Amino acid sequence: MRTLAASVLCVITAAMTVGCSDDTPTPPGGGPAPESLVGAAANDAFAAEVLTLSVGAESSDARWAGEGLIALSEGRFRFEVDEAQPPAAFQIGTVIGLGGEGAENTVSETVGGSIGAAGQRCWMNPHAPVGYFTDTISVEEALRVTGAVVESLRGEIEQARMIDPALDTFEVELTPSATQPDDEFVDTPDRVWGDRWILGRLGGPIAVELTDAGALRSLEFEFGPYEPYSLLGQQHSVDQVSISARFAPADAALALDPPDCVNGQWVLPVGGHEFSPVAAR
Repeated sequence: MRTLAASVLCVITAAMTVGCSDDTPTPPGGGPAPESLVGAAANDAFAAEVLTLSVGAESSDARWAGEGLIALSEGRFRFEVDEAQPPAAFQIGTVIGLGGEGAENTVSETVGGSIGAAGQRCWMNPHAPVGYFTDTISVEEALRVTGAVVESLRGEIEQARMIDPALDTFEVELTPSATQPDDEFVDTPDRVWGDRWILGRLGGPIAVELTDAGALRSLEFEFGPYEPYSLLGQQHSVDQVSISARFAPADAALALDPPDCVNGQWVLPVGGHEFSPVAAR
């Protein structure tokens, strides 16, 4: 991840601003304000039917990366995890997001492992195996918080500062409202993407890069402390997590064929109990 500290004139979180300088570079030729440029790019990304998305997440002890397709306005995605260090105990498959608000509409496809039948193609806990088992943020939460950042950039920018006019790179502060609601939710029509509590733990500004044409190219941000989702009650905290996300036009449609487990046709036994996934809406 690009180091932001050397060029940061403001110490910014989604909920607090301290000691900002007023020497923000202006766009070449006295063009639109940085807030307008970033907001327009986020609006265009949200309006796109589907985008390609590459995401990497990293903590001090673990990292993963992958790519897929995302429909930002619908909260839907299909994401392939390409690598995870340390390696997960399960063969990585596809993480499917059927809605942006919470785990009840997200599933994973994996193969084998110590829980569930060998060769099972469904994993009802979308936080595993990548994230919970590898000591960094889960794929599900990383995709949701990335969607939440883009959604908030559309109209909840407190301040945007251009740091490199040649590269169309900005440092952006979100308004405190971007953190609400602070947990997963189902019936809140004002938001597409959940896990807003993570935005309340930003450790600095969000780095936003646009293309020459003004489209959203990438996001980078850090936050912490983060508590990985606990399936078996083994809760702990990760001091800092970094996420980088890169967007590009898609040349394929987002086809989502939920595994059988989403329709209630499969049950995962854990600790002597049976957990049934919620049917897709």
